[in-house]
Amino acid sequence: MKRTIRTIALALALALLAGCSLPASSQPAPTAEPAPTAEPTPEPTPTPAVTTNPLTGETTGQDYTNQRPVAVTLRTADGATPYWGLSAADLVIEGVSEGYDPMMVAVFARAADLTKVGPVGPARDLGLQFVLPLNAVPVHIGKNIYASNLLNLLTYQDVDGLHTGTAAFQFDADRYASGYREENCWYTTADLVNAGLALYEKDAAGANMTMFHFAPRQAPETKNAAEVTIAFSVYNQEQLFYNSDTGLYEKNDPDGSGTTDADNGQRVSFKNLLILYASSGIKDDGYTRQYDLSGGTGLYITDGGWQEIRWTKGDAAAPLALTTTEGATLDVNPGKTFLAIYGGFYGQSLTVAASDGTVQTLPERMPLLDSAVSDEAAAAAQAVQDAENAVLAALAEQADAEQAVTDAAATEDTADDTAAAERKAAADQAVTDAKAAYEALTGTPYDPPAPTEAPTAEETPAE
Repeated sequence: MKRTIRTIALALALALLAGCSLPASSQPAPTAEPAPTAEPTPEPTPTPAVTTNPLTGETTGQDYTNQRPVAVTLRTADGATPYWGLSAADLVIEGVSEGYDPMMVAVFARAADLTKVGPVGPARDLGLQFVLPLNAVPVHIGKNIYASNLLNLLTYQDVDGLHTGTAAFQFDADRYASGYREENCWYTTADLVNAGLALYEKDAAGANMTMFHFAPRQAPETKNAAEVTIAFSVYNQEQLFYNSDTGLYEKNDPDGSGTTDADNGQRVSFKNLLILYASSGIKDDGYTRQYDLSGGTGLYITDGGWQEIRWTKGDAAAPLALTTTEGATLDVNPGKTFLAIYGGFYGQSLTVAASDGTVQTLPERMPLLDSAVSDEAAAAAQAVQDAENAVLAALAEQADAEQAVTDAAATEDTADDTAAAERKAAADQAVTDAKAAYEALTGTPYDPPAPTEAPTAEETPAE
């Protein structure tokens, strides 16, 4: 009986214990920790495109971001015109570096703007000192020792046809066939400039900057600068005429004809003319012009009017700064600019005339440097040069007259013989008179110059 009671009690205890346990399926599942929410990666803010041309101040719709300007030196000696691509240049810089003809640099805000530009000429340090502060790519065929030294000093890479050859320049055979000299037939393009840079593992990407403070200006009350004539030498001058219909200054070639672009037929014209007066002298080679580019006076011409200005620059890497005569920053009208460096040495002159023809009284030239040739000595040298030129012209006419005698003798018309003989006699007398004038001026007989040699490698890109 006791065993039965114990058995029943044990069964009840087990039953109670079992009743305190829940079925496995009814136990609550462990609560999972929520996964951390990833922060969204912010989208980078796109850099807005720079659509204002840094060299003209005009909004064009093109992107100038991270694009260096390109500065192409053009030939200016006899036979160089018409130019390719000059009407597309945003800035044109001109000034005498050697001899009688000025150097000319056409500057484009970006390489993509070059279609066909030329004829390409040799670089001079005068032009480089204005374009290097813009971070421009200098493009040329050859350079003098001063330009070479400047680039080496600044470790600045150029595109020189003497080193790149035809990788960066092409020869226009059609122009050559039409009678142009070989050195006036080389040109470049955007693709060629980029190919030239690639030879040095470089490209045209990089910072750009403006040369001027652009701001629209009120039109001048009086049109006192309708015609501008810059005589760079006794043999070379630039004329620019104000077109009131377009508000632009149209450029003429030294021979007086309108400057048109050989690539597109457009007239070359500018919104702004800047003439920087600079003290000048001669470098240590006795030939190349030296300019004090620390600063000076000058003229700003736009919308048919002119005003006197001040300018400063400094060393070769320093930018140009323009101010009014009172010292305020000069506002320059948006548009293309023609910039001339004017030394005022013998043979140079500057004339500005109003729309009614009244010649303006302009500021005096800057003082000459100590290394300059005096006006008196320069005039004497010019007289000798003129006398030599007269002899050369007389000799050329004499050769033509001799050929005319030969040609006339081959015909049956005796009247031709008489006319040719008379021409020959007049030409002989002109040679005698020109040589006598030369000897009277110099005290020595005329000595003919050596024959002109073909262009050297300095003027022609290597193949």
